[in-house]
Amino acid sequence: MIRRLTAALLIALSPVPMVRGADEPAPVPTASGGPVTPDDIMKLRDMRDVALSPDGRTALFTVQAQMATFASPHQTIWAVPSDGSASARPFIVSAGVDSAPHWSPDGKWIAFLSNRPNPLATDKGGSFAFSMTTAAGPNPPVAGTPPAGAAEPGAASTQLWLMPVSGGEAIPLTAMPGDVNDIAWSPDGKQIAFLSVDPQSPQEKQAIAGGANWTEIDGDRHFSRLWILDLASHAARRVSPEGVNVSAMDWSPDGKRMALRVADTTRINDFFYHSRLVLFDPANGTIGKTVLENAAEGPFWSADGKSILGEAIRLPGFIGLGLRVFDLDTGAVRPLADDHPGLFTNVRWSADGKSVLALSFEKTRSTIVRIDRQKGTVVPVAALDGESSDFDISRDGRQMVAALSSPDRPADVWAIADGKARAITRINAQVADWKLGKVREISWRNSKDGKTIYGVLVTPPDYVPGTPTKMVVEIHGGPEWAWWSGWLGSWHEWAQMLATHGYVVFLPNPRGSDGQGTDFARAVGNDWGGMDYQDVMDGVDALIAQKVADPNRLGIGGWSYGGFMSAWAVTHGDRFKAAVVGAGPTDLVPFARITDTPDFPLGYYGDVTTNMAAYDRSSSARMLANVRTPVLVLHGEGDTRVPVTLGLEFYRGLKMLGKEAEMVKYPGEPHWFHDPAHQRDIQRRVLGWFDGHL
Repeated sequence: MIRRLTAALLIALSPVPMVRGADEPAPVPTASGGPVTPDDIMKLRDMRDVALSPDGRTALFTVQAQMATFASPHQTIWAVPSDGSASARPFIVSAGVDSAPHWSPDGKWIAFLSNRPNPLATDKGGSFAFSMTTAAGPNPPVAGTPPAGAAEPGAASTQLWLMPVSGGEAIPLTAMPGDVNDIAWSPDGKQIAFLSVDPQSPQEKQAIAGGANWTEIDGDRHFSRLWILDLASHAARRVSPEGVNVSAMDWSPDGKRMALRVADTTRINDFFYHSRLVLFDPANGTIGKTVLENAAEGPFWSADGKSILGEAIRLPGFIGLGLRVFDLDTGAVRPLADDHPGLFTNVRWSADGKSVLALSFEKTRSTIVRIDRQKGTVVPVAALDGESSDFDISRDGRQMVAALSSPDRPADVWAIADGKARAITRINAQVADWKLGKVREISWRNSKDGKTIYGVLVTPPDYVPGTPTKMVVEIHGGPEWAWWSGWLGSWHEWAQMLATHGYVVFLPNPRGSDGQGTDFARAVGNDWGGMDYQDVMDGVDALIAQKVADPNRLGIGGWSYGGFMSAWAVTHGDRFKAAVVGAGPTDLVPFARITDTPDFPLGYYGDVTTNMAAYDRSSSARMLANVRTPVLVLHGEGDTRVPVTLGLEFYRGLKMLGKEAEMVKYPGEPHWFHDPAHQRDIQRRVLGWFDGHL
């Protein structure tokens, strides 16, 4: 037994394959019922960005291989009939990244973003030509030249492209010196608004070449600017004024005005917490009235031109989101459905403008809902058996598609009709042959206040009810996030991998999570590691009482806030025999002072100096003497959200006390990992750590 456990641990930790012993049986392939491996997970493809044609007949979406490297990614745009009458097919393909498909209002053209080789950037003095058909008929080819300061020759920057729906060659529209990162067609289809980041100035380039490689902390970086491209003349003009960073835009129905989401700086903290929606006149470049403060989503202009929809971060504390409608006639801002026990995302106006459509995450599942514009009442449109990241509707509102993952398959395109969802793609067909763990929603009560808590349980494929089994508790990030009753297999979602290796996996949504309303999400203010920890442990006790979990073989792990809770658990008892602390804020005072989003911890705990005792009470790094559990610490060296020094403090502190601990740092990785080799290694180490100790 010792030899087998040691071999499992070494396989998980070694960067090179190990040779199988002559007496060891060959592993069973996943397709033949064997366990899901990190390699299996990394071979999956991610599907997202669903866009339905105006007539509702065709859905576009993007597909990206998880194995694509951050330095050399690959993403394609696919198409599928919305009625599922034909198989999905690649539609816009290059060697690089093709993304963000946007249908023209007449449905004849697709604007998209791509970093493919751009002929406009190969020769600054060169010319180009393109023609397009509009409602007025075909236009003759128009010659032009790249804009002043165009991209360097051969530069692989992301630019705006155009593709006819009938197929053919993609047409380059821009050669901006900075990346293009968003698109919005004008209502008449004659213009495209886009955002592009300011490039380095000649002076900056010269200074960097001379060795000026330092960074001014909180100094304004290069702003994201709003540009408008006229498709007839191919003239692009910058319309956003100085001093604002633009992150989103929408046209008024008559095309004469716009609404923008802006912030005064380029700091990520201001993007998250201090953006606002404003009116904007593209003709003279002037910003008008502020529509909504602390905006997190939007703007969306209603079809009648009288209202602008957005979603604001709820105050105080920047916790929770609320739908808000701005009335242009009265200037009033009205909340919609603030008491709804779910989280609204992907909001947009219905076709008739009388209601708002949104995804609502409730307990552990997504639902498409309709919110009455006047009354604020919420009516389900379609309950989805899983978790949805995006949906879209046709111009007349009769057709609807969603990007949806279910418990037994990663995200696919699903058609929504009569309140039911039907899959019309199978992006990861190999998963149909996998022997997966069973996913189900569960609930239990907090032993102190009786509050009902929800979560997800994943049991091994051959699990026999009533059999106490080794169990890993995986805590989600956030704390305002949630686990879902859908696909649970990625570099940071370990449930299916662990379940197919014989583990029960418990994924709780304790207070602080999404899915039970804003008050529930706010309930951990000044109390990380308090009642949220009680919620988790009461769930563990319930599963032990039900003879699901073996109390002597419990593990815990998670990323970000999940790393916090894992560290908290091992400093408050010895019930867990192994723990994984991934990018966890284990010491809240330095976390609040060095994170790139300081308003996040301030929203939960308030001013650091005034409330330092409360910060310290929730800091597991101050309680390392209590640890009796082997701990694996994982962290990205480029993490500015939860800097790697916090992981090092926790690890070094354990080692100084003679505790069993290991730590791995991943070069260049931010809070959310990008490199597939690192993503695979995370999974291998997690599996090896739990196998070696449970």
